[in-house]
Amino acid sequence: MRYLLSLTSAALMAVAMLAMPAVDAIAASSIRIKVDDQPITSYDITQRTTLLKLTGGGGEKAAIEELINETIQFIEAAKIGVRVPESRVDFAIQDIATRTKMSPDKLKKELAGQGVNIETLRRRIKAQMTWQQLVELRIRMEGASVKGSDVTAALFEDSEGGDVKTTEYILQQIIFVVPSGSSGGLENQRRREAEAFRSRFPGCDGSVAMAKQLKGVVVKNLGRRTTEELNGPDGKEIKATPAGKTTRPTKTDSGIELVAVCKTRTLETNAAAVAETENKLMFEQNKELGKEYMAELRKKAVIEYR
Repeated sequence: MRYLLSLTSAALMAVAMLAMPAVDAIAASSIRIKVDDQPITSYDITQRTTLLKLTGGGGEKAAIEELINETIQFIEAAKIGVRVPESRVDFAIQDIATRTKMSPDKLKKELAGQGVNIETLRRRIKAQMTWQQLVELRIRMEGASVKGSDVTAALFEDSEGGDVKTTEYILQQIIFVVPSGSSGGLENQRRREAEAFRSRFPGCDGSVAMAKQLKGVVVKNLGRRTTEELNGPDGKEIKATPAGKTTRPTKTDSGIELVAVCKTRTLETNAAAVAETENKLMFEQNKELGKEYMAELRKKAVIEYR
């Protein structure tokens, strides 16, 4: 994987063309920020600012925010035992050097010519790798995944046909509430009411108005489901139910339930398009989860500016 995607060949060639001498500012460095007692120095900020300018990533403010986030990420990684081996960072440096037609030593010299210590680049790469592992761990803990219905919806927007066929179902749930501990007589009564509702079902657009004429009937929109998401006996019955009709009444923890099939549509596409769309949606979902995770960590962190 390429970890410093913004470090383009053009940027590094520009480094090679410039002859600005490196300035050793470590000795004059002072602590500018503390994150949970971990220091960020003026040298760190100057180094990161210079690196970001080379890659088109912003100025000092962006550098400070990036360093704070990275420090928080490293602290979180230490807490839960996530570790990135230096060998992985070495490999990433080698990859960047190869893509810019340099050796790692040449890359190091060119960056030094712009006043950037190679360790600044290594830290940034290591932070990216560390954060990737942390987000992946959070995803596994939360069981996050891309829904087949979301993939199908995206494919419907841009489909040219192919060799994969799937059906999307728009569903509605109608619950005839039976309070916990109720008698069998009430349950039977509610089942009869559900059967009558099913026989006169006016379609999803009219179900709410019809339900309002009865007591203790709740209508919920379930949204999209695809063929792949409808499993077991209940899923089988939904797939066998025509659009505009409902399934047979079934007993649930809430009472007697009907599931209405509001409408269906079938998509045919190729397997490559399905995989590409799924990967794109997963990337977007992971990005959002990463933002939420970072916001959570920053809220708990103690950040002291000096």
